Amino acid sequence: MNDKIFATGRSAVHSWQCDHMGHVNIRTYNDMFEESIWHAFNHIGITPSVLRQGEIAMATVEQNLRYFKELLAGDVVYIESYIDKVSKKSVTVVQDMYNAETNERCASCSITAVCIDPIMRKSRSFPADIYANAMNLVDAPISGNAS
Repeated sequence: MNDKIFATGRSAVHSWQCDHMGHVNIRTYNDMFEESIWHAFNHIGITPSVLRQGEIAMATVEQNLRYFKELLAGDVVYIESYIDKVSKKSVTVVQDMYNAETNERCASCSITAVCIDPIMRKSRSFPADIYANAMNLVDAPISGNAS
């Protein structure tokens, strides 16, 4: 496995997550990617413990989704992520969702999040260790499956 591309989610599609046309609705994609982003944050050191300490918080400022292949009830999926860009105050994570049976990419989501001071409600720099962890992963190649 390429250590710069890492697993951040696994799920199965349920019928209640499908729309009137029988494929996964956009809310479900958003839910899966939202859960996945927390695993990506954890991977670079933005852990639940760090967030509970109250020194930093994260706020998404941009999200872009692309859909490539329909998912249906019963499909099993996995999500892989990589760090695309890092600055002192923000990180962009790209998440690719794959059909676990076919390994076809079904959707991709790019999320840019800003580190904020939760009291001042303003952007702030990442703690040095988190910034270093993210920088170590920033040159991830776009292709390849981590599973």
